[in-house]
Amino acid sequence: MFKAAGRLTFTAMLLVGAMALGALMARAARLSDAPLLLAQQAAASLTPSETIPPYTPLPTLTPSQTLKPPPTFEPPTATPSRTPVPSATPTPTLQIAVTIPGLRGAESPTPSTTPGCTPRADWKLTYTVQFDDTLSAIAARYGTWVDELAAANCIADKNLIVVGQVLRVPGEAPPSEYVCTPWEALTPFDGMTTVPLNGTLTFNWRGPQAPKYLLRVHRPDGSTYEQVVELRQNAAVNLNADLPMEGQYTWYVYPLDENFVQITCLEGGPWTFYKQASPAVTATVIALPTVIWPTP
Repeated sequence: MFKAAGRLTFTAMLLVGAMALGALMARAARLSDAPLLLAQQAAASLTPSETIPPYTPLPTLTPSQTLKPPPTFEPPTATPSRTPVPSATPTPTLQIAVTIPGLRGAESPTPSTTPGCTPRADWKLTYTVQFDDTLSAIAARYGTWVDELAAANCIADKNLIVVGQVLRVPGEAPPSEYVCTPWEALTPFDGMTTVPLNGTLTFNWRGPQAPKYLLRVHRPDGSTYEQVVELRQNAAVNLNADLPMEGQYTWYVYPLDENFVQITCLEGGPWTFYKQASPAVTATVIALPTVIWPTP
């Protein structure tokens, strides 16, 4: 009895298992066909749209010419020149001297002298001519005239002296080197008539540079006023005390050395000016009060 019941139970279980297996296989078949059905349904539901035109490619850009850097110019390498080979100087082997009677070549200019002239014996001092010297400049330097200097040295042509020529000149010692620039009267200028009557009159001039200057003024009555100044070319004069009278005055300036001796340059002047008489100066006397001290 129990065996029959067991067989039935086993059979039922096989049947149920077969049914379950068949259901699973049917479901699997449906699941495999689902994507195809979904695609067919989607295609049926789509509405046709506008036709997309075919793709037209854009024109290809043509590349332009690439700019290149300018060429670098390098100076050509100097080709060293061939050093010239000094050629031997031929030594003359033949001396030819031709003398034609009566024909004389060009001579070097030499100072012409006066025939039978003897240089001045009392001028012991000598001077050697330097480059760019002239006879007139030498004469001015030694305080003489060019004609006298030429005659003392037997020079026939005053414009012809040579470097190295020894000349006799006056004096005991060579003079100092002074530049004899032209003189010029600044104040009072030559011919001035507007000189003040009183106060101070300043004499200004230009001329050679010297250590000292002597201002000499000749008054209308013939008397002379003098003043020495050092290292300046001006001098102040009191008109009331030194130049009070009316008339024409004449003034000079003498360049002096340290020993109050005139240098080789000439004096400046004469220059003139006219002045009226200075008013008389009246002394003012101030009376002081008398103080009486009490007697003790």
